[in-house]
Amino acid sequence: MPDPAVEGRWTPLFDFPNVVVHATLLPNGKVLHWGRRVDPTRNSNDPGQMDEHFTKSFLWTPAAGDPVNGNFGKSEPIDDKNQPTYFNPKTKQIETVNLFCSAHCLLPSGNLLVVGGHVVDGVGVEQASIFDYQANKWIPQTLMNRGRWYPSALALPDGRALCLSGSDNPTFNANNNNIPQIFPIESPTSTSQSTPEPIIWTEVIDSINPKDPARSVALDLYPALHIDPTNGQVFMAGPSPQSWFLEIKDAKGVDIKNDQGVVGRWTNANTQRSAGFCDYGPSVMYASGKIMYIGGGTFDGGPNPKTEFVDLTKKPVQWETQTVDLKTGRKQFNATVLPDGTVLVTGGHKGVGFNILTEAVHKAELMDPSVEPSSRQWTEMAAEDKSRCYHGTALLLPDGRVLSAGSGEAGGIPVNECHKEGQLFEPPYLHKGPRPTIVSCPEVIEYNKDFTVTVGTNDLIEKISLVRLGSVTHCRNMNQQLMFLDRVGKQEDWKVTIKAPANPNIAPPGHYMLFVLIKAKSPFVGNIPSVSRIVRIPPLPISEPVDKVTPSARVAHLLATEPTQHSFVEQNGTVVTGQIQPSIAEHNERVIAEQDRPHVAVGLTPVCPYGLGPCWGAAHDGLQAITDIDVVRPVPAHADCLAFVYLKEDIVPDIDTWRTEFESVANKGYYIRGIEMTLAGVVTKEKSGDDEQLTLASTSTRPDVSLAPFQASSQLKWDMKTKAPQPITEVEVGAYKGLVAKLADHPAGLTVQVTGTLHRHSADKYSLDVRDFEVS
Repeated sequence: MPDPAVEGRWTPLFDFPNVVVHATLLPNGKVLHWGRRVDPTRNSNDPGQMDEHFTKSFLWTPAAGDPVNGNFGKSEPIDDKNQPTYFNPKTKQIETVNLFCSAHCLLPSGNLLVVGGHVVDGVGVEQASIFDYQANKWIPQTLMNRGRWYPSALALPDGRALCLSGSDNPTFNANNNNIPQIFPIESPTSTSQSTPEPIIWTEVIDSINPKDPARSVALDLYPALHIDPTNGQVFMAGPSPQSWFLEIKDAKGVDIKNDQGVVGRWTNANTQRSAGFCDYGPSVMYASGKIMYIGGGTFDGGPNPKTEFVDLTKKPVQWETQTVDLKTGRKQFNATVLPDGTVLVTGGHKGVGFNILTEAVHKAELMDPSVEPSSRQWTEMAAEDKSRCYHGTALLLPDGRVLSAGSGEAGGIPVNECHKEGQLFEPPYLHKGPRPTIVSCPEVIEYNKDFTVTVGTNDLIEKISLVRLGSVTHCRNMNQQLMFLDRVGKQEDWKVTIKAPANPNIAPPGHYMLFVLIKAKSPFVGNIPSVSRIVRIPPLPISEPVDKVTPSARVAHLLATEPTQHSFVEQNGTVVTGQIQPSIAEHNERVIAEQDRPHVAVGLTPVCPYGLGPCWGAAHDGLQAITDIDVVRPVPAHADCLAFVYLKEDIVPDIDTWRTEFESVANKGYYIRGIEMTLAGVVTKEKSGDDEQLTLASTSTRPDVSLAPFQASSQLKWDMKTKAPQPITEVEVGAYKGLVAKLADHPAGLTVQVTGTLHRHSADKYSLDVRDFEVS
């Protein structure tokens, strides 16, 4: 008989009214959740019904249940009249919106900010909404600069919220939204439907800046973000291996602005995770400043078993070289920090591929990361009943249990794998003896001040932990963090005096679960937590007047010259100016204009099912890591799966070396199909048997290159739907013969610029399949 004090225990399954793809614990103890579509029992192979433009959200009240008797609380729908809406700038109408594939974080008030959403796979919405948890209603906010699908959201120390990344619309060469934005401090009227206060988003410095070669950050989808408790900077832990810091404020707490009025500064953290690109794996701050990045992998590869660690409080920041393997490597799973400081892993699959349901992992795993690095290890826990793979969720509840729910709701997934059932995990600490109790506790605690908690008789408190309320989707529990609080003096008469977190860098303002823990009695080890009390830490008062947020210089110019295109009317008639995305296409054109060499086209097959546009981040970083490459264009050709780069010198590269250098950063998330080059020089013709052989003469930096006809196998343009090269044209097929004809009257050769697919046969032997040419 399994011992729940050793491996925990799962409750029986219980039903939700929908698949829980997005879930947030609210300050009132309820869980707000929504899925992809209204009816998940319909055939997921019908693309039309997978792309609804409506959100059906629900509130689950776990505290109302009686799990001992099989009652797990009720999940009630929010009134359809209070579902999310936004102003569609294309139709100029107020419309419903699908919050699937959005990002969310809790604001200091306890209200939930939700940014982005779903049009179709890879195409995002520019909406922002607030869920008012006290009124149970959705309030539309000012539109963002552009759409975001798979973005991230993070609560900042000053009470604002950062929104970054997300795919806009790759068919328009917009790719990922490269301009982060900051949602302002929530005002009392921002959730009033009758008189909403328009807000202006603050633009953060763009993530791809070709004018600053020292900094070039291409953002992945759903980047893993954390706050550095030593300085309040934003740390990006993945999924790309290279870590970055985003500094928003200076040492005096003032926004860093450039001469265009844009905020922030990216800096390279100069440290990388050793496992390479690992998507669909969680990142957890398990103690103040201490982060573990767990598992994940590439889109069609096998799972990475590694757990990697970094401590932001130790400068310079470096990922530790010592890693710990999961018992079962997995991806598409969740990690939840528990009140005793352990970390629980649930769900996922161990297969080779994006979402292999037949390889689902049901056993949970548990680790105490606080022990010495050499002693860290994962321990298998009890197995849950259902598979929790792509779109599964996990959330710590106030009573110390963990909700595991969701999974499914993607094209082609069978209806019976779209799980509306939920299940609760009872960690081992719930089976090691009586729990301590919190008899009384303040509802509000203030930074760096003492507060007193009354505990139950005979409860000798060992530790006090503070866990931020979770908000989870797509393996990302945004803002999840735990810290242990210091006790002030000794416990007296069942009263414990505790020191609140010193500042908002350590604990951003908002709501937290406060747990007290006692030491388990022999033969058990570890600590036993109480049921938590939810406390609020308010933002620090603003000591000096804050400058009114104004649009950046670029946005101000566009608003002045094209005001009707960049403003909209709120539901109450208020005209609101929206922020304008500083065009990534502009950056792209600037890069093209500044180059004096022709580009090299790189055929990249992303194993990400959404194509090269949405899944561009790690590919950009991988190309930039190739020694021969000087500049990577910010915009790839999404429809053709091509990237464009410029070389440092006029050479013909070693494609095998490129692949090795590329994979050192991009892991196996993409495959380089080949490269197409444009080379210039003297082309000569000579007989080779019955055929005529064309040769491009060598230069001081490259050898002779043999020319050959362009054929179907030469094609680099890729069709993601058929997973095959695109058809070639008659013009491309005839290019080589056309060049032969041009040389007929020029026995000494012609100066020609030739374009085509390059092949390396040995160290100094290259050939190029001629797709196009131009005689000088």
